[in-house]
Amino acid sequence: MLAVIAGAMVLTGCAEKNAATVNVKVVKVGVPQANVQVYMYSGNLSDAFLKNKVHATKNIATDENGVATFEINSMSFGVASDQATFIFETFDEDENVTGKVAATVKKGGSKDVTLSMSVF
Repeated sequence: MLAVIAGAMVLTGCAEKNAATVNVKVVKVGVPQANVQVYMYSGNLSDAFLKNKVHATKNIATDENGVATFEINSMSFGVASDQATFIFETFDEDENVTGKVAATVKKGGSKDVTLSMSVF
């Protein structure tokens, strides 16, 4: 039992070798937006389910520089794929999409994208 616990501690304490990172910078009229929730989905931009937060794989708030950093594990890429496309969205208080951007990233890779929020 102790070996199982120790093994779990080692696995959770180490970063995954093939994990990818996507840094999503959220801007509104060119100004970085802090403390904005960014929601991540797998799929493509035309998927209908993307307009609902409950279907998001992850959500992370932007930091003081307007950047939300997503660590994506290799299992999110599918069985035989070494790259995948992920969609990132922001919403207003009425659950309307205010911004959307896609990022295609390789396993173990890193990508920076900018999500421009709509001005209403």
